[in-house]
Amino acid sequence: MDFADLDTAGLANEGALMPVHSPSGQPVTQDDGSPVTLTLLGDDSDVLVKFDRITTNQHLRGGQTITAELSEAKHINRLARACVGWSGVILDGKPLEHSEENAKILFKRFRWLRQQAALFISDRANFLKASPQT
Repeated sequence: MDFADLDTAGLANEGALMPVHSPSGQPVTQDDGSPVTLTLLGDDSDVLVKFDRITTNQHLRGGQTITAELSEAKHINRLARACVGWSGVILDGKPLEHSEENAKILFKRFRWLRQQAALFISDRANFLKASPQT
């Protein structure tokens, strides 16, 4: 097997569609029945690698004391940076335009969505061009 077939960086940089599921595991759909989706970059994307290096360097240099609140805020900011688009997101009865700030609002308010997105981003299989043959 050629390791190039297992390179996730390309699709991690492009992003992949994550269908949103409710906390009960049911697909979340739009009025027309199509899935609500988030477009997420993967852990191997240039954006997230850079984000991780910057935040790690800040902590290593002693710029901030690590607290639970700071760790949670970093996690939300990372997910918001990874979220590069969405389809069908409605919040409090109104369509929510995609932006990094709006993504922070979603991930801060909805822990279940935060967990779902983090799992998707870290699953490198979501960023492979084709299933590798064993």
